Amino acid sequence: MAVVDCKVAFHMGVAGMTPEYRRTLIIETIRALQTGVPVSKGRVTLILEPWPDLFYDAMEREGKGWINLLQAAAARMERILK
Repeated sequence: MAVVDCKVAFHMGVAGMTPEYRRTLIIETIRALQTGVPVSKGRVTLILEPWPDLFYDAMEREGKGWINLLQAAAARMERILK
């Protein structure tokens, strides 16, 4: 587990994604959902893996219901990358 200066722990996850790559996937996935492109639950849960609260909410939602969870993850990523 990597610890960031702002006292926020960030777990890279099973996929070993860097924070920058995870942010890119979040942005791509939000854009896909907004345009109606099907996105798998596996992709969303993999992206949200470092944040259990968002991860478990994603398990109960589908499609565009994931957008606000991904936006919350993007905001957390921005704090981590500052």
